[in-house]
Amino acid sequence: MTLPGHLTFGGRRMLLKYHRLLSGTGAHPPNSLSALRELLDGGAEAIEFDVHAIAGGDYLLVHDETLDRETTGTGPVAASTPASVKNLRLRGWDEAPALLSEVARILAEHRRPVKVQVDFKDQRPLPAKEVQSFLRAIEPLRSNSNLSVVVGCLGDWNLRTLRRLDSHLALGLDFLLYLDAPMPGEFPRLPLRVNVYGYLDDHPLGYMRLVPTRDYLEDRIESLCHLVPGAVEVYLRLDFIIQAHSDGINPVDVVRRALGSVLIDGWTLNADHPQTPEMLRALSVTGVDQITTDTAVQLATYEDRKAGKPAPARGTRPHGMA
Repeated sequence: MTLPGHLTFGGRRMLLKYHRLLSGTGAHPPNSLSALRELLDGGAEAIEFDVHAIAGGDYLLVHDETLDRETTGTGPVAASTPASVKNLRLRGWDEAPALLSEVARILAEHRRPVKVQVDFKDQRPLPAKEVQSFLRAIEPLRSNSNLSVVVGCLGDWNLRTLRRLDSHLALGLDFLLYLDAPMPGEFPRLPLRVNVYGYLDDHPLGYMRLVPTRDYLEDRIESLCHLVPGAVEVYLRLDFIIQAHSDGINPVDVVRRALGSVLIDGWTLNADHPQTPEMLRALSVTGVDQITTDTAVQLATYEDRKAGKPAPARGTRPHGMA
């Protein structure tokens, strides 16, 4: 099956990034070797998978810090070993969890162009020795000229360590832990409070309404763009894009003014969202370059449809997880 690499909506061509290696066919579990092979065989243009460091110097492809939800195992991912995880199964599937070393062997032999985002989920500050171990683990990917490799991490401190140790590594920035749109019923996380402007943001500027919302947003977005020097991609949550746009500021434009021609990704939009056409219209109007999705196959069918004029309502959650 040939997989879609992009879609054109509202006159804008947007790359489709296969989040957690999911295509939307439902044939394979997320972050799995079988899912990776499906994407590579199908010609996907941009793929992403999650990794956590485990004992023994390897990395496990899972999203969470614990094994419980995604596998038949229990306890912290960090305590696992390459041997122990191979005795587990991805929950609901007869397939063992994947190791980065296995993924690296497959991708090292790939012979078609594809962008690979490695989403490094460890947020604790990593010492230089551990970061060097990670760089060695992804070296087979970076050595393949057919692959364009970028590393993302919510912990900007770890990205800066990567930058110090390897000035040539492509890095992607997500400032979710500093500024975001609140969502009803969301689990407690950073930032800890909703400020006077209606955003999740612990910065002192948000304690009192001293400037217009537009000016507040522009200042905060611009300053956060410089958390990671030389970032080549910026990831913006769809909820944040929509709320900021409704408040009179296009965050995509602010990022481009601050950083130039970086790739800007809007995440995460899946085709089962009740307002998918409106959400696609918002992403097209604001000018994102890439859409993160679990359902690229279904989302691509919206290519020739037209979104209605009403803007998506604030607080409407796109399906999927970071």
